[in-house]
Amino acid sequence: MLLLGLLLLAQAAPWQQQWDDLWKKRDEKGVEQQLFTMAQEQLKVDAKSFDANWRLAALYNWQANTPGIDSDHKAQAGKQAWEAGDKAIAAKPGDVHGQYQAGAGIGNYSEGVGILTALSQGLEGKFRDRIQAAMKLDPNYLDGMPEVVWGRYFFKLPWPKRDVDQSVKVLSEAMESHPDNMRARLYLADSLWDNGKKDEAKRLVQDIVDFKGGDDPPEDRRLKDLALDWQKNH
Repeated sequence: MLLLGLLLLAQAAPWQQQWDDLWKKRDEKGVEQQLFTMAQEQLKVDAKSFDANWRLAALYNWQANTPGIDSDHKAQAGKQAWEAGDKAIAAKPGDVHGQYQAGAGIGNYSEGVGILTALSQGLEGKFRDRIQAAMKLDPNYLDGMPEVVWGRYFFKLPWPKRDVDQSVKVLSEAMESHPDNMRARLYLADSLWDNGKKDEAKRLVQDIVDFKGGDDPPEDRRLKDLALDWQKNH
């Protein structure tokens, strides 16, 4: 029995692989809780775990971006993503996972509390530091998401910092180098619409509706729903 148990243990996939497999099903019922439990179990063993902290940050960022989430819950999830991401940075500052997830967490927290409030808390520099670090470490991470978040940043800033032209420039470059990143298309559509290029914006959103799917099915499904909502409201 002992030998059989050891063989089964040896054949079992590492928890990171189990997590990554579940991540591709995270929009299914109960899977988010499974992911959270797995990360928490690892953090009980090692609170500074790089692998557990960046994955937990990614989960909180996914929750913060839930369509229709209220501002308080978005801020809370964003802050938790930021904190977990910073722990991953402390463990491996030269790895893109922690830098990106922490930066995205700050962005989500800022949207939750309000951009003006976030600016008054001095978060702009913290956000820029992490996202720019992610772009330098691996601009192709998550199919170009560091650059996509950077482009969205210019759109979300309040006047007089807001720069829609720069948002269009950055997001256009991101879409060109990562044509399957549908979030880049959705964000670019918002910026183009704001610049009066409404037909072009509509074409981009239709591309998302027609997209057959990429490497992240839950994200693809979420973006397709967001694109359909966009079409109803524009």
